[in-house]
Amino acid sequence: MKNIFKITFVVLLLISCKNTNKSKAMEGVMDEITGNNDDINQKYDLLLKNLGTKTPLTDDQLIAAFPKKLGKLNASENRNDSPRTTSDKSVIGKFGDDTVRMEILDGAGPSAFLAILPLKMLHLNKIKSENNNTIRYSKKEHNGILIFGTDRDEDTKADYQSEIRFLYDNRFYVTLEGKRMDVNALWNAIDINDLKKFKDYNN
Repeated sequence: MKNIFKITFVVLLLISCKNTNKSKAMEGVMDEITGNNDDINQKYDLLLKNLGTKTPLTDDQLIAAFPKKLGKLNASENRNDSPRTTSDKSVIGKFGDDTVRMEILDGAGPSAFLAILPLKMLHLNKIKSENNNTIRYSKKEHNGILIFGTDRDEDTKADYQSEIRFLYDNRFYVTLEGKRMDVNALWNAIDINDLKKFKDYNN
């Protein structure tokens, strides 16, 4: 009965919604309610369960695993851009004089939900663009890794024009932001092997 009410509510929203992007968002909600994403749900539920049993890295380990370079980009020399950790078990740093910003969240233990839920929502998202196509979304697999991308036109006044998110080694939620480059250029600017130290800690 609850599902019937949910479906009725979403249908009414779809009918009344004149904005195409909002309609597409509602379609995603409809798929979630009606169970048309069972494979996706099972995938992320399993990841959530497995990550919940792991022990998070310490701040020292996060800093030690953070790469000194990213592809051909060296770590930014500005002291304010040096890698630092946050309270939610993330480590953040910049490369190439702030050309690329990287944040890595250790999804182990209590942070599993913080890592998995955003990726699940990105996977379920059916919206391709917004704001008259000035912001565009993409999903593409690279070397077995599903990459969620966002491209922004310069007139959006965003600090970074591109952004990619992915799960590394089924544990580490990686966010990369790039200036003056699109998603493809941002991905090509990095070397995934530079993250290998994080993989060494994943046991």
